[in-house]
Amino acid sequence: MKRKDRRKKKSMTKILLLLLVLIIGVIVYVFLNQKQADKKAENSVANIASKEKNTVSKNSSEKKVLLSKDENHLPILMYHYVTSNSDELPQDSNNIDIVAFENQLKALKENNYKTVSAAEAQQLLTKKEKLDNKLVWLTFDDGSVTMYTRIFPLLKKYNMHATSFIITDYVNNGQGGILTWDQIKEMKESGLVDFGSHTAQHFDLGLQTAEQQQEELLKSKSDLDKELNQNTDMICYPAGGYNQDTLNIADKLGYKFGVLDPGRNGAIESDAKESDGLLMLPRYRMLDTTTPNDLLKMLEQSTVYNTENTIEK
Repeated sequence: MKRKDRRKKKSMTKILLLLLVLIIGVIVYVFLNQKQADKKAENSVANIASKEKNTVSKNSSEKKVLLSKDENHLPILMYHYVTSNSDELPQDSNNIDIVAFENQLKALKENNYKTVSAAEAQQLLTKKEKLDNKLVWLTFDDGSVTMYTRIFPLLKKYNMHATSFIITDYVNNGQGGILTWDQIKEMKESGLVDFGSHTAQHFDLGLQTAEQQQEELLKSKSDLDKELNQNTDMICYPAGGYNQDTLNIADKLGYKFGVLDPGRNGAIESDAKESDGLLMLPRYRMLDTTTPNDLLKMLEQSTVYNTENTIEK
């Protein structure tokens, strides 16, 4: 009787062990299958995300290009400082109140004007191609700290581009009211602001000797190239001063584009075009009294011309 009981217990033990092994095997099988399924799902999601990213990247890089019959016209707006705080302004500054400035940006946005980067402006002026017929180039002289504290936040808010012309010795010397290299680099990295030369010390080049002009233009370009890891090819002449020596030296040093100061040295307000001479591009002076309607009237002529100058497909 006892032997039978022991045999029975052994049999039950074997059965229980077999069941336990079977259960463990099932659990392991389910776990491995689930892990493999999860991995497939992760790969699938990653592939979808990658395709979507590539599609977005491809679409964003494929901008519609319009062809032109003749050279394009580009209105270039000239600003200096934008703020309502007097402590941010150098003496004798050409300031625009921040509210007036934002109203100008709103007018551009609401009327479907696109602000171009320096590279886009250069392409527009040298090729019979354009991204749109309603284009404008925002430029800011002197490198005031308001470019960072006031203007840059509004550029981000409205997703607009601008070019700032820097007086490099002012930056190097840490002059009050002037941008620092860290601020300049941050704005450049955003992709919304690019930078050109306003010479090293802001002297009127038209009143300097050829040797002095060479030093001013070379030093400024060298500093910008080094600090921003770029090939600086834009010059804004301080006080609009330049002469034939200026143009020859700038061209020799690798400057390809130069902007004037309207009302000085014979420069008049008008749309820029290649036939002006790429080192003598005119601009429109923006004032604190420039209303949104005034601004739109400035841009109307180029819009009409560029529209009529477009090759219909």
